[in-house]
Amino acid sequence: MSKRNANMGSIRQRADGRWEGRYTDPTGRQRSVYGQTQREAAAALKAKQREVDTGTWIEPHRMTLREWVDTWLNDYADNTPKTRAYYRQLCTLYALPTLGDCKLTSLNAIHVRRMLRQLQDRQEKDALSPTTIAQALAVLRICLNAAVSARLIFSNPANDVPMPRKNKTVMHIIDKPMFPAFLEAARRTHYPEALILLLQTGLRTAELRGLTWNDVDEERSVIHVRNQLDTSKAGAPALRPPKDNSARDIVVGPEVLATLKAQRRRLAEYRLKAGAAWNDTPFAAALVVRTINGNPMDAQVIYQAARRVGDAIGLPGLHPHDLRHSYAVAALRSGADVKTVQHNLGHSSARMTLDTYAAYTTDAAQAAAAKMSAYWTEAIN
Repeated sequence: MSKRNANMGSIRQRADGRWEGRYTDPTGRQRSVYGQTQREAAAALKAKQREVDTGTWIEPHRMTLREWVDTWLNDYADNTPKTRAYYRQLCTLYALPTLGDCKLTSLNAIHVRRMLRQLQDRQEKDALSPTTIAQALAVLRICLNAAVSARLIFSNPANDVPMPRKNKTVMHIIDKPMFPAFLEAARRTHYPEALILLLQTGLRTAELRGLTWNDVDEERSVIHVRNQLDTSKAGAPALRPPKDNSARDIVVGPEVLATLKAQRRRLAEYRLKAGAAWNDTPFAAALVVRTINGNPMDAQVIYQAARRVGDAIGLPGLHPHDLRHSYAVAALRSGADVKTVQHNLGHSSARMTLDTYAAYTTDAAQAAAAKMSAYWTEAIN
């Protein structure tokens, strides 16, 4: 047996022919590394001693990425149930098929790049968008950062892989001349008032789905945005605070109140048609927007309705969020000040509102320039 001093560890050849290096971990426990040759064992021993000396040593374990994802989402992640479900879906569909069986301690940037390349190869075949691929990498980064915090790995290999470029989101804006066609197409769906309210108020889809009749103050023409509907748990919809805690009061016009009255009539009609199948639980009865059976409305229902309207008016791929965008553009073009639009949308800053919609408000800028020109001309003449 070849020996070194206590700090340097020791190397010996085992009875089975392999070479074993022994070192002391930061807790004082003796640990072993192995090699087929004395040189291999010496290199492995030197690497472990370097980790001990630099504070990068991690207690050996055999946990795979698949096992860690499950542990992370069940015991570590403190996100909402909906967010955790989304993280699990991204991991299951995109990261785990390639990396699931890799040990956490063996995972490196090469593995992560290989995952990205395979996903990029699927883009055309599976209609996998660059945005989805970027989200898959982002969630993998979050997952492995949690593994670093849990002292299962020393560093996050996904942080060494650059984020792939995402396609710029294309907004489908419903301009003023398109309003009549939009209204006509919306009224051919089961949920016209829901779609119209999105365009008239700029609410997020989840906020509209979580709006209750108690949130509507018809006397003061105010909508209190206090909740969003969370349907991430099957059979257990719940009201939660809106995104980024953006609770707010929106002052609305008579056209919005008229749409809300039409929605009351719509629900009465659906209740009559559904009969015994109508969901009349207190939770469902409180909601402004409901399905034809009176159930709380899932996001997919409004999504499909918006797609049908988009196809009908020449905007294929129309998304419910595009109605929110259209509201913002219409409000700015009508002359509403940016701070009011920011407040109604629930944005954190006016700059965010301007950065998002400035390109769609050139006519407002031209009107402002014309007013300034007239003001200047009047002043000097």
